[in-house]
Order: sequence, then C-alpha cells, then structure tokens
Amino acid sequence: MRKAVDPRNPQQLYITTNISCNTEMSENISLRLPHEILEKLDDLAQKEHKDRSTLIREILDEGIKDKRINLAVDLYKKSEATGWQAAKLAGVSLRRFYEALQRKGILIQISERDLEQDLKALRGE
Repeated sequence: MRKAVDPRNPQQLYITTNISCNTEMSENISLRLPHEILEKLDDLAQKEHKDRSTLIREILDEGIKDKRINLAVDLYKKSEATGWQAAKLAGVSLRRFYEALQRKGILIQISERDLEQDLKALRGE
C-alpha cells in the first residue's frame, strides 16, 4: 500500500493498493482509491472477517453481475431482446431476470413472437 497525491487534484489523497487473486488465471491490478473508500472497505472487511482484497473481489463480482443484469434490462425495455435472450445475456435464469424486472417496476410483457423466439432458443434452433 502506498500513499499518493492526485496531480490533477493535489488536495485529494489517494492510497494505492495492489489486489491479487491466488488462482492460475489471476492478474494484478492497481487501483487508486480515495482514503474514505478505503476506510469503508476496511470497516466492512473487519466486520465480515475478510481481508481487503477478498472483499474487493467479491464487491467487483457482485457489481459485474448487477451491471450485466442492468444492461439486459435496458435491452428488454427497448424490445431489443426477449426475456430469455436478456436473461442469457445477463448470465441468470429467466426467473431471476423476471425477478429483477419486478424489483425495478418493469412490466413483463411476452408477445407471441417473443415466445416463439424463446422456444426456438430453448430447442437450440
């Protein structure tokens, strides 16, 4: 961990930390985070009895999943993907995707065309 000052904003102190994962396909990355965020991360890590790197990996994983669902919801709302297609793009089950739509207050609409496309996708056509 290394303290640094952002040259674009000298008033802002950043702490640079390296995050690594002990798997064969891991890669080290370096992040510059404001001190306030690091304090929040350390507080959560302590409460969950985890090290900072593990917590950051979990948060990133959850954030990526949420982002994929949000992108799929946007496609669904614009009628650019059926429910099944959007769920597949999001990497979740159709049920979980519909639950995400419900939480966001989005009406689930299934046209005959969408149903036909979903059935074809299920059959692998």
